[in-house]
Amino acid sequence: MNLLKIYKKIIENESYNDLNELLFNFENFEEFPVISRDSRIKKIKKTLKEDNISDFLLGLAFFLLNTLHALARNNQKKIELTAITFTQFDDRHGLILVPRIFVYPSDASNTLRQWLINNQPKEDSDEMNRVKKIFTSCGLVESFIFLESRFFDKACNEELIRIYAIPRHR
Repeated sequence: MNLLKIYKKIIENESYNDLNELLFNFENFEEFPVISRDSRIKKIKKTLKEDNISDFLLGLAFFLLNTLHALARNNQKKIELTAITFTQFDDRHGLILVPRIFVYPSDASNTLRQWLINNQPKEDSDEMNRVKKIFTSCGLVESFIFLESRFFDKACNEELIRIYAIPRHR
């Protein structure tokens, strides 16, 4: 497996290819997928078994999140809240969960964090268990706080689920 080639196939066409651009050009929150096109997942399937792709993508998301924080510190820019999020739990990608990078620079991020904490279900959902399983497999589960947002959107007539994995120490 040529690591540079596989990362290049994924990253070169994604919005985060230039993290400096991303870091300085938004005012509210931003959330972008590690892979935005199904065709890129198909390319990874040629290299990795489906069981391992979620781990691979989480590793990439973790790398991106750490790089984003390093760039922010380097440029003396404050980022209030970051997370690795998951929003797609249907079977579109089979067992694969595609992480997203969530960045919230606003002071209102503390309000969002507190709202999430106050509205957690008493037991972990199936979606939460799927996400935690990937973090456990990658040895990252202890490094994150896991929060869930779930609500029914009447406009699209479906339940919207978002699992947040927020780094513990930032």
